[in-house]
Amino acid sequence: MVRKNTKMLDNDIVGDVGKMINIYNKKRNLGFLNKTNRNDLIIGIHAEDEDLNRIKLFNVGDSIIPSPVFGKNCDINANGYEYIDKNKPKENRYVCTIWTYPFGNMYASKVPIDQYRYCYPKVFVEPTEIEMQLVKNKDGALFIVAVFNRIVNDDLLLTAINMFVEVFDRCSIFENDLVVADKRVRFNWEILPPGERPSIHIIKILRDKKQDTDTFDVERLRTLEKYKAEIIGEGINGFYGYYAFVFNNICILESAFYGNATYIIPKENWEILSQKTKQELFNNNLLLSKIIHNESWQSRLRVEFRKFEP
Repeated sequence: MVRKNTKMLDNDIVGDVGKMINIYNKKRNLGFLNKTNRNDLIIGIHAEDEDLNRIKLFNVGDSIIPSPVFGKNCDINANGYEYIDKNKPKENRYVCTIWTYPFGNMYASKVPIDQYRYCYPKVFVEPTEIEMQLVKNKDGALFIVAVFNRIVNDDLLLTAINMFVEVFDRCSIFENDLVVADKRVRFNWEILPPGERPSIHIIKILRDKKQDTDTFDVERLRTLEKYKAEIIGEGINGFYGYYAFVFNNICILESAFYGNATYIIPKENWEILSQKTKQELFNNNLLLSKIIHNESWQSRLRVEFRKFEP
């Protein structure tokens, strides 16, 4: 399964992935790992060509948040989820809008009426945003591994394991002596000529590479182009698809790749800040805002833009 320089925790554990995942889902814990430091573990697979094509990772160092089309676990990771909290009192909540005749007068025009109902409150759980990254060890063996953007705990490890099984039908647990070569430098930038639009640029790249657009959302780039950035930088060194939109006070980092959230950082030293990992930005309070790619993305973008660019 894995080259000799990659050490597995336990052949019995990783050998029968289906059984292992069933145990996880039943017990909802990773107690069999005993006192193993969670930060010393790597969740992933030894990558074959068909795996790279399936997840759309082609360059060492590239990473992506898997699309929700793979299944429930990937959907929760990318979009989060809601649940009903029955431990709290019911609240009068908007349910829907219906069109009806006012006072039963069928000769009048229909009017909209908002419907409210006493319901238990909904709680939104933020997406975990675990990325899958293509890396290689010192012998040149390729791996797809989980990249966590927050403190690692058993719940995150479990989510990552279930995602790999969902996408690839298998998963392995490696110790942290997997030597990763060519770690990604998240961004280096090439400034686009004035007037050149990233949306058109990325479509041309895809056309030249004869690559489909299933894993891209060019519309987000078109939306940001309307805000008239002073400078637009394109991510290079094998990590195409990311763009930096630099305004008076802020820099907005946006990707045409599916899944990656929008990140807003200060304009000052944006080229340096944009090379830091998400975790570094969080830990050092360098991130001004993060906007999840969901149905309210555009409205959230307008609010954040007005806040920082009055």
